[in-house]
Amino acid sequence: MRKFTWPLISIILSIVLISGCTSNPSGSNNHPESAAPASESAAPALQSAAPAVESDAPAKEDITPDELDAALKAATEYKNAEYTVKASADILSEESVEQRNEVMKPYFTEDFYQKAVSTRYSLLPLQVVHKQQLSIQPDNLQFTLSDGQKQDIAELKYTVHLVLLNEEGQEQQRVPMEGILTLFKTQETWLVQGDRFDNAAFRKLIEQ
Repeated sequence: MRKFTWPLISIILSIVLISGCTSNPSGSNNHPESAAPASESAAPALQSAAPAVESDAPAKEDITPDELDAALKAATEYKNAEYTVKASADILSEESVEQRNEVMKPYFTEDFYQKAVSTRYSLLPLQVVHKQQLSIQPDNLQFTLSDGQKQDIAELKYTVHLVLLNEEGQEQQRVPMEGILTLFKTQETWLVQGDRFDNAAFRKLIEQ
């Protein structure tokens, strides 16, 4: 009986050891799982908090077709009045000068009218008539809109032929001129605020 004791003990010990090894199926992985789930995707790119605003209002630099037409009409009427002068013996008399200024005043802004009178700018055509002893009138008057317009301001490049006529209305001389006319819109009316006239052409007619 004793000779079976040791083999029996060995079998029992073997069973106990095997049972102990299989009691922990997770093996050596003792790390706890994360409390927060893994991110499913990268965070989306941030969008602007204030998206660009599109406005249907016209930019202040824009000048509408209707405004341009009105400005061109005012410029044409002004240049026709300025460059139409009939010859007379007393063309530079005080009375004639006063009449001239009154005729041109409605075309000017208040500021430019004061400047035109003080610098005698408004009398340039009269001086041509006095010097040449001929009447004058404009021909082939053309306007071109300059770049960089602003609201209520029109800058117009112009070309024109100043035609000198004798007493019978026959053309004696034709002088090409050019300049830049600036108009302001004041109380819905386009008025002349500046005129970079062809100084060289006028000087030649007045001083020759």
